[in-house]
Amino acid sequence: MKGSLFVRIRELLSTAKRILRRRPKGRPSEARKPVIGSYVSRILSDAILFNETQCSTDRENRRLDFIVLRFSEIGYANPQVDECGNVSIVIPASRTTDDHALLFADIGSGTDSPSDYLVTLEAGRARGRGLAENSVGVAALLVLAEYIAAAGLSYDRNLVLLFSSFDPGRQEAQPLERFLQEWKGRFLFAAYVRSLTLGRIQERPMGTCKLSVTARTEQRDLMGVRGAASAISVLAAVASRLGSIRWDSENNTFLNIARLEAGAGFGWYAAEGVLELEIFSTEASALEVARKAVTATIGNIAAEAGASTEVTVKTFYPAGNAEMNAGLNDALRRVYARLRIKPQPTSVPDHSAFINSLGIPSVSLGITTGSRSLTEESVDTRPIEAGFRQLLGFLDETAGRGGGGVA
Repeated sequence: MKGSLFVRIRELLSTAKRILRRRPKGRPSEARKPVIGSYVSRILSDAILFNETQCSTDRENRRLDFIVLRFSEIGYANPQVDECGNVSIVIPASRTTDDHALLFADIGSGTDSPSDYLVTLEAGRARGRGLAENSVGVAALLVLAEYIAAAGLSYDRNLVLLFSSFDPGRQEAQPLERFLQEWKGRFLFAAYVRSLTLGRIQERPMGTCKLSVTARTEQRDLMGVRGAASAISVLAAVASRLGSIRWDSENNTFLNIARLEAGAGFGWYAAEGVLELEIFSTEASALEVARKAVTATIGNIAAEAGASTEVTVKTFYPAGNAEMNAGLNDALRRVYARLRIKPQPTSVPDHSAFINSLGIPSVSLGITTGSRSLTEESVDTRPIEAGFRQLLGFLDETAGRGGGGVA
């Protein structure tokens, strides 16, 4: 089994090196510094291997085993694995300090079907379910640890590298939340390392409330009572009416219909369906008002159609704190300027907003670009180098580097 894994790694590294841009060789004085190009190839191969661990039915354990094994290969002897499934290491600072910087990646919740996670490589692109969601961010954080060790980098603050999960639909305590609550030290800031969104900066943080609406109507034959509402027509009416509402005069609150799924296909009556929607707002109070209005509107439409509905709050992110994160965003802008990455102001909530709610400044760092649709996910391979350099540059700006270098 191990032999086949090593063969797979060699194949992926070879393919990745052919696909990714080659960097010019450094000057003779830089010969002892690790060249970033090989590490960029490793990000792609690790992302693919991690993604494909989800093809197994015991994928949750395999994800953790993959991370622990990679740490062992890199030379970190004792990664910590807690009862919640968090894996972490601490890279000591170059001096004695109680200050810690947290870099974390989401390993996924393991609730999806284990199929369709195999990856296809093309010129400039990799395709596979899961790549755009978690896998590239996980791989980048693993390779960061490897690069720090190889380059002999040291920082003025202790670095904590964490692999955790944050499932919006999870009712019990979140692994990420548990880790932060039980951590004994002090985090000066946190950075969420994710697959996509390279170049984006959260200048106008927003909160979000994600809702899942299940609609059920009476089971009927296709040629049964004509004109009777189906789950599709009920949910379509909900989407149409909610989409026409103006939530506030300043347009600081808006709604997105994320997914609508109902029916089994041609020849079958749709008696059950699911609608997923999200409400965004810069104000927590407005977010709650909108949630109540959405729930009431859904109830009224269901009553009119004679359907039953169930509304579940999947997650409730408070709005991030722009003032708290200002220093991190300024650092990120300086890094982008050096790397000639055009900043893209954005307001889409993510895990960094949750970190803010715990009183910790936070920022999100996308490693590459790509796309995600109903049928597929893909990541662009060429921007990965810029994404990795962004990660190293951000640490130089915020954690203070005491030695080493980047080739």
